[in-house]
Amino acid sequence: MSLSQSNELKTGLRHEQPVVNTFKAGDVVFKEGTTGKELFIVREGSIGLYKKFSGNEVELARIENGGILGEMSLIDNSPRSATAKCLEPSRLIVINEAAFENTLKSIPVWIASIIRIISRRLRDADKRLDQSILRDKDRGIISLMLLLLPESGYEFSSQSALDFDSLIIEAFFVCRIKKNELLNVLSNLEKRSIVSIAEDAGHKKHVCVRDLEALHIYGEYLKLKGQNKKFREMNIPDEAVAVLSNLVYVSQKSGIETKDGTMLMKSVFVNDLENRNCDNLEKSLIDLKRRNLLDIMPAENNDDMLIFDKDVLSRIKKIKEWLPRFEEELS
Repeated sequence: MSLSQSNELKTGLRHEQPVVNTFKAGDVVFKEGTTGKELFIVREGSIGLYKKFSGNEVELARIENGGILGEMSLIDNSPRSATAKCLEPSRLIVINEAAFENTLKSIPVWIASIIRIISRRLRDADKRLDQSILRDKDRGIISLMLLLLPESGYEFSSQSALDFDSLIIEAFFVCRIKKNELLNVLSNLEKRSIVSIAEDAGHKKHVCVRDLEALHIYGEYLKLKGQNKKFREMNIPDEAVAVLSNLVYVSQKSGIETKDGTMLMKSVFVNDLENRNCDNLEKSLIDLKRRNLLDIMPAENNDDMLIFDKDVLSRIKKIKEWLPRFEEELS
């Protein structure tokens, strides 16, 4: 007997070792609503996750080799949120509570805390989403993705991404959107070039967001469309947008950044412009102020201070760039 084994017997600190269980096709690994103290890693085979909805059992996802299931219940002691069935003969590594807790003791406390916080937040995601959003599948998925990205997102191919299988599961738990419905939503987002579905060398799928701001704006577009409204930015005349663009350009050289926005003296702005038409310029500035895109404050020497948010220009340009894609009818 080794010295370490002898010490384990004396102190009772023997580590719990994970075991590998063998399942036949059709075997149930765990049932929805039951309590569980184990998580499972698929070593061979594949597992289907199912949820009862309106009396029917709906497939949420399939977990292949290397995938994990049952981790949420182990982390936060909540009931199993789905039923796991073997789709073929499978071998699963079983990590019980003791082995899991021993592993957590070997990592910094703050990492263990983050794991539990993320788990709890995902469980509570449906409570934080506006339930009216869930009536619109596209808006529901977009809102869910924007909710998950800060906590569960990662970089893949230089883009923000979410795990494809995890999104399928969360879409059903949070939005009650079935797998085939989610695939339709993602397909439409792909056709509009907002997201893409990528696969890595291990055949793991990722939902990549090509343009995060465009995803935000498309969600707004769908909300406005449901209210028979349009972006107010589309009513801004091109001349006023050009003035705002010039403001941003000049402010890069002569502006002052503050918590209230970018500040630029009006006289500096006017003097910096070539071939300026002061009458039209004044009208455009007043129009921008009327639209709450610019503030004009009196300053010394009969001058004015122009205060604006640079991000407003980026948003206007993004809306004008993407709106034709949003409005395009998909076949």
